[in-house]
Amino acid sequence: MPPFTVGSFREFPADVLLGFLAARVAMLFMATSVLAQDTAKRLPVPAWLHPTFGGLVVGTIAVFYPQVLGVGYETTDSLLQGNLTMVPMITLFVAKLIATAVTLGSGFGGGVFSPSLFLGAAVGATFGTIAAIPFPELASGPTLYAIIGMAAVAAPVLGAPMSTILILFELTGDFTVTAAAMIAVVVASITTRQFIGK
Repeated sequence: MPPFTVGSFREFPADVLLGFLAARVAMLFMATSVLAQDTAKRLPVPAWLHPTFGGLVVGTIAVFYPQVLGVGYETTDSLLQGNLTMVPMITLFVAKLIATAVTLGSGFGGGVFSPSLFLGAAVGATFGTIAAIPFPELASGPTLYAIIGMAAVAAPVLGAPMSTILILFELTGDFTVTAAAMIAVVVASITTRQFIGK
């Protein structure tokens, strides 16, 4: 992990905004996965053929964006290192969202933990890049927001805000970064629960 530091406590309002955004992303992720599962059930083909169609869709996406395959730790690491610009971040976010939903909907084995980290890092880094434009002197950079975004999206998806915060603290070992992430995680978790009732 690269070193993460919060430049100023005045950034904490930005963490609140990131928390709201992360809640939207978490709900979009869950809704997309449910939609893919419902769509697969309505296909006029036997259930044993669902993985064939799902594999075709995911394979087509992977031809152009191979980063969507697997757990995506390499791309997540690139986001945490600040090695991607905004357009690739947004593109990979959309590609991973669709590929994961299709994978789950078509009956492949897989989970939501690693994809939620991928999506959270992408949305966090994008948010950090945009937030730095009006207030460059306050922004700590997209890499800090990438790791906060990871926690803020994963927490409501997994329904485990405390565990997510503890994992982030273990990764960073920084109380200030953990406090910033805690703000985003709490906002994201409460907002998601208010909307979906879980």
